[in-house]
Amino acid sequence: MKKELLTVEKMKSTEEKAIVAGVSEKELIERAGGAVVDVILENFSPGPTLVFCGTGKNGEDGQVVARLLQENGWPVQIIKTKHLPKFSQIEAALKQARLVIDGIFGAGLSRPLQGDILKLVNLINLSGKAVVAIDIPTGIETNSGQCLGEAIRATLTVTFFRARPGHYLLPGAMFRGKLFVKDIGISESLLPKTRYFINVPSLWIDHLKEPQPSDHKYSRGACLVIGTGSMPGAIRLASLAARRAGAGLVRLMCKQEDYPIFATIAWGDIVTPLGSAQEFLNWILDAHFRALLWGTGALPHESTREQAVLLLKSKKPCVLDGGALSSFEGRTSELTRHLHENVILTPHEGEFHRLFPHLAFLKNKAEKAHKAAVETGAIIVLKGYDSIIASPEGKVIINANAPATLATAGTGDVLAGLMVGFLAQDMDPFLAAAAAVWIHGEAGSRIGLGLIAEDLLNQIPPILHFLSALRSKKQGFMGQLYSDMAKRRIE
Repeated sequence: MKKELLTVEKMKSTEEKAIVAGVSEKELIERAGGAVVDVILENFSPGPTLVFCGTGKNGEDGQVVARLLQENGWPVQIIKTKHLPKFSQIEAALKQARLVIDGIFGAGLSRPLQGDILKLVNLINLSGKAVVAIDIPTGIETNSGQCLGEAIRATLTVTFFRARPGHYLLPGAMFRGKLFVKDIGISESLLPKTRYFINVPSLWIDHLKEPQPSDHKYSRGACLVIGTGSMPGAIRLASLAARRAGAGLVRLMCKQEDYPIFATIAWGDIVTPLGSAQEFLNWILDAHFRALLWGTGALPHESTREQAVLLLKSKKPCVLDGGALSSFEGRTSELTRHLHENVILTPHEGEFHRLFPHLAFLKNKAEKAHKAAVETGAIIVLKGYDSIIASPEGKVIINANAPATLATAGTGDVLAGLMVGFLAQDMDPFLAAAAAVWIHGEAGSRIGLGLIAEDLLNQIPPILHFLSALRSKKQGFMGQLYSDMAKRRIE
């Protein structure tokens, strides 16, 4: 999978450069239509096909698709939106068709559908027929994935050169069906710089650490996790995830009155009851501990906010989660004053809007996270089915492997633990966040229905083994040799 994502503007610029380089616009349209037909021939049997063509380039692609399918012996009918027949005729044509091709509007659509086009889109959706969308389903805004009133519900979508953010952002990801990204002969040398990426291991796999023969628990990376007795299970999940991610030691700090709770459930952690604020500060500043986690399982009290400020003043890599974020509601400027580039903030949509109400109006989720990251100078992980990882430098990673089954209590605690576990191993915070989100999604996908947060923990080791093998394969023969040796030791 190619990791770069191109906005409408970037893709248009790339096509213009390809034309300057000697590929005619007509040739690009012909290649695009041919790529769509290749996908159709691979995925559908010949049958009556209805091709809807708009007035722009998407419609021109559709006409090429219609012609090439006819040359392959398919019965094809074209309906052009410029001269729509009566809707009774369209309904009759839809009843006869086995396959529908959506070439109505492509990547340039920016206004809500209305009038006859809106009625047409609803009619296509109600027909229940398989639909192939060219570039992006009609009605989906390409950069944001937003639905502009209504949109074609495609069976599959064929796009070209690189995917677009709207293919992976909700609700666009729900409308596109299976996505195919096809080569149409645009040179890779014309790939522009982009700040949008899809979350794939190639972005961060080389930065994952593996244990070395000379390692001990502190050299592997130690972290501090601060717990409260209000939700001890959340801390348990986070600390286990940190250790599964490779942290050599987790010290769990709590109030003295909460010590009995954690002493009985956190068997592999070092549980330290705190008697004073100075003791808390001493542990934070202890050089043995490279990363900090606060907010998981915490309530949004004033004391929660004060502890967060203490952690941030240490300038150590830090994950602020849950209650630590909500404790700054209405006081975002206070939070921002203490943030730095090694901090990861992990809000879900509700927490995000409490912290950044001035960004709530934005419909583009990736743009919201981007603006928040630039404003705060911290890494933002805006969680959800399409989690966004945004850096203060402007890079945006969209995650696409998380199943809906992750929407259950405790899974966010596991995610926070993975992040602090990677930070403890000196991983770059932006890449640590991206790796944690991907591994979290992969674990959820491997479990499937019936998933509860506790299930995720046992999936982490096999996923790390998979990633290790993938990296070894990438590094060549010597990498594979060491991987085989490690495997024999395990067996």
